[in-house]
Amino acid sequence: MLLKMKGVNTNENHVLSLMGSNGLLSAVRRKKYSEEVYLKRRQMRSDVPPDLIQRHFFAIEPARRMVGDITYLPVLEGMMYLNTIEDLFNGEILAFRIGEHPDTELCIETVLDLARTLGGGRSLAGAIIHTDAGSTYRACEYRWLLRKLEVRPSMGETCEVYDNAAMESLNGIIKTECLYNRFGKTKVENHMISKENLVPIVELYIQRYNNERPKEALGNLSPVKFREQNPKGKFLVVKKELTGGLLWSRTEV
Repeated sequence: MLLKMKGVNTNENHVLSLMGSNGLLSAVRRKKYSEEVYLKRRQMRSDVPPDLIQRHFFAIEPARRMVGDITYLPVLEGMMYLNTIEDLFNGEILAFRIGEHPDTELCIETVLDLARTLGGGRSLAGAIIHTDAGSTYRACEYRWLLRKLEVRPSMGETCEVYDNAAMESLNGIIKTECLYNRFGKTKVENHMISKENLVPIVELYIQRYNNERPKEALGNLSPVKFREQNPKGKFLVVKKELTGGLLWSRTEV
């Protein structure tokens, strides 16, 4: 085109031949995927899943309505990232991963851990995993995995923390009880704790949170004990008031 604009009468094949004989051909990157795949990826990026939770952070059955999020863990070496999936039925942390990058791979590995955890009888088919609308959760690879597992993705609005308040609360509990109370908030936020010391503490705390930490909303049971006592999906209701407190009763769905 440029040659024709300058009045040189030639064709593209002749120019290509001359460039090849003189070692002037450009290097062109091959496309990794077909045009159809690229089209589907663009559609998935633009098609954000609806908010299926609508700030109703409860569930009457285990592993049916879950929330997920990534939070940062400041360490001496820089930053680590904790990705967590919480069950809205009992507040149990069903799966988590700690990585050096807050990327799609971290989210995918966490969901795969979740699938393995529920592999003993509890299925993910039809379940909801609610997150924010960050790029990691909108990535095609992540959403393809959810589709393969028959999971229904749900996303709140961008920059609207209340749309995922349950996870924000859990992240706050982990940082306060696990990190700040042990190491001191100033030391943690100023990256004064090494990865070697911090990461095992977080992993140990999550195990304690699930199995030992009592929750008033669960009748002072831990999340795991509550689920074990209510495997078919029961929840706590207030039957009547008593002097000095409330009488809790478990009702089957």
